[in-house]
Amino acid sequence: MSLKEKLLHQINHTSKQVSQNLKDAETAKLGEQDLELYKKTIHYLSKLEAQLPDALSQNHFDLFHKNVIAFGSFYSLSLAGQEMSEDFAKQLKTEIIAKRDSIISHLEKSEFNLNLFSMLGFFNGNIVAVGANGSGKTSLSEKLRQYLPSSGVVISAQKLLIIPVFQGISNFEQTSAKLLQLQKVTKNFKTSYNADGNATDAVPAVGFEFMRLLNNLLAERSAIGNKYLNEIRAGGTVGEIPQTRLDQTLKIWNSLIEHRQMDCEDGINLIVRAPEGIYPVFEMSDGEKVMLYLIAQVLQAPKDGFIIVDEPEMFLHKTVLNKLWDALETARQDCIFVYLTHDLDFASSRTTASKVWIRSFTHPDHWEIESLPETGMPEPLLMELLGSRKNILFCEGKKGSNDVRIYELLFPNMTVMPVDSCGDVINYTKAFNKIPDIATKAFGIIDSDHYGAERLSALSPYKIHPLPVAEIENLFLDESFLSSMAPRIMKGAEEIAGIKAGVIEKLEKDLEMQVAHYVSAKINYYFNNSHVSKGNDISEVDTNYKEFTRQVDINKWAEERRTELKKIVADRDYAKALSVYNNKGLKSVVEKHFRITDFFDRSIGMLQFEDGAKVILMKNFPTGAFV
Repeated sequence: MSLKEKLLHQINHTSKQVSQNLKDAETAKLGEQDLELYKKTIHYLSKLEAQLPDALSQNHFDLFHKNVIAFGSFYSLSLAGQEMSEDFAKQLKTEIIAKRDSIISHLEKSEFNLNLFSMLGFFNGNIVAVGANGSGKTSLSEKLRQYLPSSGVVISAQKLLIIPVFQGISNFEQTSAKLLQLQKVTKNFKTSYNADGNATDAVPAVGFEFMRLLNNLLAERSAIGNKYLNEIRAGGTVGEIPQTRLDQTLKIWNSLIEHRQMDCEDGINLIVRAPEGIYPVFEMSDGEKVMLYLIAQVLQAPKDGFIIVDEPEMFLHKTVLNKLWDALETARQDCIFVYLTHDLDFASSRTTASKVWIRSFTHPDHWEIESLPETGMPEPLLMELLGSRKNILFCEGKKGSNDVRIYELLFPNMTVMPVDSCGDVINYTKAFNKIPDIATKAFGIIDSDHYGAERLSALSPYKIHPLPVAEIENLFLDESFLSSMAPRIMKGAEEIAGIKAGVIEKLEKDLEMQVAHYVSAKINYYFNNSHVSKGNDISEVDTNYKEFTRQVDINKWAEERRTELKKIVADRDYAKALSVYNNKGLKSVVEKHFRITDFFDRSIGMLQFEDGAKVILMKNFPTGAFV
C-alpha cells in the first residue's frame, strides 16, 4: 500500500467517524457553533483527500497523518448504534465545550498546512522561497514553527551567538525534552524590555538556544557512550564505536575550515585547535559560531521532517556558505529543506531545489506563493526582479558601471537592471510584463542607432524607449546642464560655446572612425538578431544564405551614416551630435574649456544632490514614458 493509499484510508475512516458523530451531535441538539466544528472538520478532510498528490513523500505523510489522527481523537464519543439519552447528550456537550478551543486551533493549523503545501505543489524535494522585503518571509517561518511543532524545525535569522561553559553532563532524556520544547517557541527580537532591566530577559528563547543545542549533543554522546561501555562490561561483543550527532557535528565543522579542528576532549566542553594555539569555542568568530549553531540545529531536527531556514546566508562567508548547506543536505536526506533567502547567488546554488516566489503577504497569515513563472529569463535574474518592490528599468551595461550609476540617480524609484545586449533589454522587458497579476512593471532603454523610427514607435507600447543620446554620459553635455554647472566654477556662455564647437570639431575629426564603428555595430546587431531561413534541401539553404548576407550592404550603410554625420557637422547641430556621437572621451572637451579635471564627478554630484539637475536631464526623455 502506497503512502497516499494509507493516508486516504485514514482520512476515510476519520471522515466516517466525524460524520456519524455529527449526526449524534444534531440529535443531542448541540449549539450551531459546535455543530459548525463538525462540518468544518468534514470539509477539511474532504479537501485534503481531493488535493493529495499521487507521489506523497514520507514527510508530508507524517504531517497530515498526525493531523487526521488528531481529529479522530477530538470526536471520540459516539452512540455506537445506541439510543440517545439525556446523560449522553450532556456528556457530549461537555466534551465538545472542553475541546472546542483545541479543535478550532487544530482546524486552523491543518487548513494552513494544507493551503501552504498545496501552493507549493506538495514538493518532494527542497524549496527556495524568494520575495521582496515585506513579503512576509520571516512571518511565514514563524507561522511554520507554530504549525509544524513536531514535524519540523525553524532556524530563525535572529541568533544570539553566546556559547556557555558546561560544568557537567545533563540527563539525555531531560535535555531532549527541553530542546524539543524550545524548538516550538518563537525566537525573534520583535519585543522590548524595561530600560532598567536586562535585554536578554526579553528573549530567553534566543538566549538559551545555543546552550540547549550543545547540552543535548553532549548528553546524547555521554548516554550512548555509557550504554556502549555497559554492554561491553556485561560481556557483549566489542564492535564499532557508535557515532553520535556530536561526532557528526565535529566532522562537518572540521571539513569546512582549514587549519582548525574542533574537539571535545573532556567530554564536556568544545575546544578549537589552531596553528596559534588551543582556544575555547566561545572565543570563535561569529562565522565559526554560526556554522556550529546551524550544524547542531539541522542534525537535531525531527526525522523525516521539514527544516525551515530563514536567511541561511546570515553571518556566513561566501567561501563556506554553499559547502555548509551541501553537507547538511547530504547529512539530512530524510528531511525537506525550505530556504527563505535574500541571497540570490545562494538561491541559484540550490540546483536541485524548486524555486518559488512569495507573490504577496496580507497580515497576519495570508500568503500567495507560486512557482517561478516561465518567462525565458535567466533564473537568477528573474528571482532578483521578483524580489523588487520598485518598477524595473532594463538597460545595457554592467553592474557597478558609470552608466548604471547615472540611471540609478535619474530613476531612483526604479530597480535598474543592466543586461548584456539591446535584444536582452527588449526580450526581458516584454517577458516580465507578461507575468500575470504582478504589481511592478518593467521598462527598457535601448540604443536607437540600429532601429528606424517605425521600429522604435512599435516598441513604445511595450514600455521600451530609445536613449536620447549616443552615450548615457552625453547627457551631462546637455547645454542646459552645462549652463547650470558653469556659474559654480566661474564660467559662462563663452566657455559653453567653446564646448559646443569643440564637440563638433572632434566629431568632424573622428567622422570616418565613427562611420566604421557604426557599420561594425550594425553588422553585429544584424547577425545577432536575424537568422537564415530554414531550407528543405541544400540548394534552398544556399539561396536563403545568399539572401541573408545580401542584406548586409556595408558600403550603403557607411555612406548613409557618413552623409548624416557630415550634415550634423555642417549645420553645427550640437544636440544632434550628442545623439549620435559614441565617444566616452567627450568629457575632456568640457574639462578643457571649464578648466577642471573632475567633470564626471561634479556631474554625478549635481545629479545626486540637486533636483533641478535631474529635471534638466529628464527633459531629454519622453514625458510620462517611465510611469
